Amino acid sequence: MLEMTKYTGTKTVKACPMSLGEAEKVLGRKIETSAVENREESEGYLVEYEDGYRSWSPKDVFDKAYRVSETHLDRMNIELQEVEERYLKGRKFTFTQEFRKLTDKKRDALRKQLDSMENYLYLLSRRIELELEPEPEREQPDK
Repeated sequence: MLEMTKYTGTKTVKACPMSLGEAEKVLGRKIETSAVENREESEGYLVEYEDGYRSWSPKDVFDKAYRVSETHLDRMNIELQEVEERYLKGRKFTFTQEFRKLTDKKRDALRKQLDSMENYLYLLSRRIELELEPEPEREQPDK
C-alpha cells in the first residue's frame, strides 16, 4: 500500500453560485461527477483559480474549503475563526494523558502559548467590533 502524507494548503479563488448544468454551458464542456443527480438543480460554484483555470465545485465541498474574503473585515473574521479553532484544540489537549506525559517545560510553554492566543483572540474580536461601529461625525473646520 502506498503511504500518503497529509498536506494542508490554502488557495485564493474567485467563484460564483451556479448549478452544474449552468457551469457546463459557461465552460463549454461536460464535467464528469458522480456527486450530482440533477445537473440543472445541483447547488455549487463556478470556480476560477489564480492561474485562470475554471471548473465547478459542489456547494458542500466548496463551503468546507473556502470563505468569503473580499474585505479586510472578512479576512479578520477568517483569522479569528482559524485561531479560535487552534486555541480550542490546544486547550482540549491540556486535559489529555498525552499532555500530562510532557515535561514541565513543554507543558509550561504550551500554556503560555495558549494564554497568548487567548489574548490575541480578545484583541482581534475587539478590532472586529470596532470595525462594525459607525464612524463618528467629524466636525468641519471653520472657514
